[in-house]
Amino acid sequence: MHRKFKDLWDALPERVGLKSTQQFYDHVANSPGKPAVINQTGVLRGKAGKPIAEGFSRTIHYEISGAGRIDYQFNDAYNYGIHGDAHPVVFIRAINLSSH
Repeated sequence: MHRKFKDLWDALPERVGLKSTQQFYDHVANSPGKPAVINQTGVLRGKAGKPIAEGFSRTIHYEISGAGRIDYQFNDAYNYGIHGDAHPVVFIRAINLSSH
């Protein structure tokens, strides 16, 4: 988690509820590339959706509640550096907890 999102990340349970927060955690931990079972997801088009690096998905727009959204990208086999091991990662691109 990038430090610029830490305060918003920590505020998720208070702002959107523990249930919605847990649903997001479960979604990105288990199936970030599939549509969310409960909340809506969509793939952003254009520049906003461009992958941050090779191997990453386009930006996924996750509606966490009526209170906002979280945009993220994922990579099923991210390898940071020549000595790293490939593993799945999710990069949070934006957190917006105000209404649309």
